[in-house]
Amino acid sequence: MDISSERIDDIPVIVEWLKQMGIAKCIDQKLKKPHGNHKGMSYGQLSVLLLTYIMTQSDHRLCAVESWVQAHRRILELSTGWSIGEKDTSDDALSPRK
Repeated sequence: MDISSERIDDIPVIVEWLKQMGIAKCIDQKLKKPHGNHKGMSYGQLSVLLLTYIMTQSDHRLCAVESWVQAHRRILELSTGWSIGEKDTSDDALSPRK
């Protein structure tokens, strides 16, 4: 039997709070759709992950989000119901596009 543990801290509470506020839906309605070759999470979904990171870590650096998401992937996927790809939260994916 393989048992793994992961600290969840306040992640599920923050994710649920952001979901109830409809943050992802609002952002996806306001921003243009990604270009046709885009694969992965929507801008709204990425914003929920970024805001969760900012609130739990008190840090707004984009470069640190990818490793944080990888360390908490299981609880983030269970809390959001989304499949989070390995490179979905890289600093390139989170940075503003023109």
